[in-house]
Amino acid sequence: MKRLISLLFAVAAVSATAFGSTFYTSGSNDIDAVRKAVQEEATTAENYRYRSLILYVWLGSVQQQSADTRPFFDVDTAYYRWEPRTLRGPDTEREKAIQEICKVIDEGFQVMEGIYTELKTEGPFYEPFKGSKKGFPKGGDMEADWPMFQGNKHNTGYTDAPGPKTGELAWKFPVGLGWYARPTVEGERVYLASPGMHTTSLCLDVNTGEEIWKSTQTHPLLGIYKYPAIASTPLIVGDEIVLREVNSHGGNEGQARNLVYVDKKTGETKKRKYAGHVDYRTQVAPVATNGKFVTYPFGLHDIYGYKPTCQNFNRLICADAGNERKLWDFNVGDIDALAEPVMTDTLVFQGTSEGYLYALKLEGHNRDERIAWKFHADGQIHTSVTVDSGKVYFGSNGGTLYCLDEDDGSLVWETKVEDVEKRTRKHFTVPTVDGDVLYVGAANSRIYAIDTNSGRILWSKKAKDWVRSQPALTDEGVVVATVDGSVTCLDKKGKQLWTKKVSTHPIYADLVDSPAGVLVSDSDLWLYCLGEKGEVKWKRSVLNAYENEEGERVFTDVLSGGTYYQSKPTAYQGKLYFGNPAGFMYAVDADTGEEVWKFEMGAAISVGPACADGKIYTGQQGGERFFYCLDAETGDLVWKQTVPGGWVWGSATVDDGLVYVPTVDGHAVCLDGETGHIVWMYPTAKSVPAEPAIDGDLVYFGSWSRSLYAFDKKTGEIVWKENGVGLDSGTLIATDGKIYLPHHSSIFKYFDAKTGELLSGGNTSDAEKGQYTNFNATPAFFKGRAYYTARVGMGLRGVPMASKVYSVDSETAKIHWTFPDGGGLSAPAIASDRLYIASGNTPLFYCLDAFTGEPHWVYKFGQRVEESTLCIYRDKVYALAGDGYVHAIK
Repeated sequence: MKRLISLLFAVAAVSATAFGSTFYTSGSNDIDAVRKAVQEEATTAENYRYRSLILYVWLGSVQQQSADTRPFFDVDTAYYRWEPRTLRGPDTEREKAIQEICKVIDEGFQVMEGIYTELKTEGPFYEPFKGSKKGFPKGGDMEADWPMFQGNKHNTGYTDAPGPKTGELAWKFPVGLGWYARPTVEGERVYLASPGMHTTSLCLDVNTGEEIWKSTQTHPLLGIYKYPAIASTPLIVGDEIVLREVNSHGGNEGQARNLVYVDKKTGETKKRKYAGHVDYRTQVAPVATNGKFVTYPFGLHDIYGYKPTCQNFNRLICADAGNERKLWDFNVGDIDALAEPVMTDTLVFQGTSEGYLYALKLEGHNRDERIAWKFHADGQIHTSVTVDSGKVYFGSNGGTLYCLDEDDGSLVWETKVEDVEKRTRKHFTVPTVDGDVLYVGAANSRIYAIDTNSGRILWSKKAKDWVRSQPALTDEGVVVATVDGSVTCLDKKGKQLWTKKVSTHPIYADLVDSPAGVLVSDSDLWLYCLGEKGEVKWKRSVLNAYENEEGERVFTDVLSGGTYYQSKPTAYQGKLYFGNPAGFMYAVDADTGEEVWKFEMGAAISVGPACADGKIYTGQQGGERFFYCLDAETGDLVWKQTVPGGWVWGSATVDDGLVYVPTVDGHAVCLDGETGHIVWMYPTAKSVPAEPAIDGDLVYFGSWSRSLYAFDKKTGEIVWKENGVGLDSGTLIATDGKIYLPHHSSIFKYFDAKTGELLSGGNTSDAEKGQYTNFNATPAFFKGRAYYTARVGMGLRGVPMASKVYSVDSETAKIHWTFPDGGGLSAPAIASDRLYIASGNTPLFYCLDAFTGEPHWVYKFGQRVEESTLCIYRDKVYALAGDGYVHAIK
């Protein structure tokens, strides 16, 4: 069952491989080419950055295949010891550091050859297997909710519910990324963005889907939180493709802040020009061009600064086509990322969340005369406009479609539709005009045909789900996608010609017609080309990958920017609640996985929704300033409140009718649960990333400023404060009159909950802990034991190299047992004397005996679990994995 790799075996396998034994392909020509090159020629100062990227991308690929990567630890440690020295200091020291890191990279490839050979010949780290119902503890409370992060206001990760028995899949629900980047077609070529660490864009043959070229990137600092991801529709400007980056780290001083210009014939990256940092959770990095100018929304995104800055897009910038010279910078108000600017030869049109549509003059330097005209609609304008034959068409979230005169903005007509969906961020799609008819989809699950001269509705057709993508016109009719992954073709009179379930995941990106068929880009990072009857002519993974013999997609690039699947599921009164990277909050039936409702917010949802008193409390990160309260049964908005900075990464905690919210901009906030009114708030020096905990009359918050606060939960008065205490992915636990928190070097520390007195510094024995000493995930507590996980090595800086589970005495931190995989950045959970934990570096999920650490069963996801945590409810455990599904395991 368990296949452990020894360093001795790894070295032997490396030697055999180096001298010509079986070469196991990685599935990537790029990876294999570097593997072979390393055997023939040592790494040099000219190629070490590229080779290091390929080395770590390969590491990520074998992790997805459940390889044991622990033998890579020494290489990983050495790499990150030398990396910063290659960038600073005297020339002689940097040259020495480069020489050393080149040796480390070559050694790394040798070790990886051994790891990969072991994987191919002996199998994965653990083989999945089902458990037996025999011996499963009897009883358990089937009514026990899991209403907030880690199950309760203390964050202990324990429930009285029975939990799952055998580790079999009950159901899974697709969530997917917020992928809005649509392909661009020119002649027989299609260009598309790729959000990989290695590949940034692709050029394909539109008829076959075969790759013509791909553009790639390298940067001084490695890691998914360091490398940019591309999240924009490719724009063609002369002989170049223009793309825009997103990421998390560094703000406007980091590596991800540019427009990227790529030679459209070869894929060579020509230049990168500053356009402002965009947080990857915003989902979209909008940019537009008319060939002479580029325009792009701008806002300050820097969550790591003093003080953190969480500003939504509120300015529109215009530059020359090469983004060499900024021409003007104009504040139009809140711009939703989905409302991309649209340009003509002389004007740029931009909608805002305040309901204004601006027409701004591209040329001229008089700021007071920048506005050609503006129009105020009856709701938010979160969609792009369509300009056709002197008219401007768009819809508002108030449920009205508008036609304006392009020259002066005067109203030509307006049409109000019925059954306006109030839970959406974008009620209408971008309109598509075909002569005298306008086609538009809506979140009320309808497709409309509108007379462009009068605004009269010619016909409407009920769709299967919300319509988010702009419809495409073909010779057969109008093609429409719905967020359930279906694509439908209607003739020009609204008669259905065909409908196909194309994708397992939601489709958000606009549809694009091409000479070969309609191009559909889904939130699972597949691009499909559909024929005239809806048949799939070809499909291509947008992130480099191959399909193995079992039909599984194995990635040979790493999704860059950060970790996307972060929302923590919670369960309350028969429903499971969770968010997704596309900004949707879902309620599904906990037993069946059937969708009950969805509500859309302004950007990615990282939090676990907190449930109490028939309400759901939740927020987003990357797009707006609001924190939300929803009706638990219907998903209808109860209230929304502006909180400082607007963004939240850590989940709220609810107690006695008060809601405690940690904000990314560094505030601890207390809201009234009924009204949303701010009861009190306190500014810390840096972001508050982790969930608060409650014990008695006190509520506890931790900040990136390395401060731990105990507040009176009703007044916000500071009762005690401890400095030098850092929290990140893991949070604090309030139990047994103590405050516990994971500590990077000593497993945990704990304090007296009332006074803040340090009671224990944890376990600082390297001999006991071994080399696995980075504890940065929330633990779970049960019967005098604490269960912690270690992030082993840096890996991809967000994907640990490996992980390990520790069962320790909650008083003394004495180690009872360890398990060689699991957690890393994700927390364990406990029910029925069993510990449940996902892995942050393999796709494996474990059910372990809480007292011995022996596995009862092992389940396999399609990908690792990122910073999401678990939910145990009734007889199932729920997890949001990096494969884009919420899994319910029974």
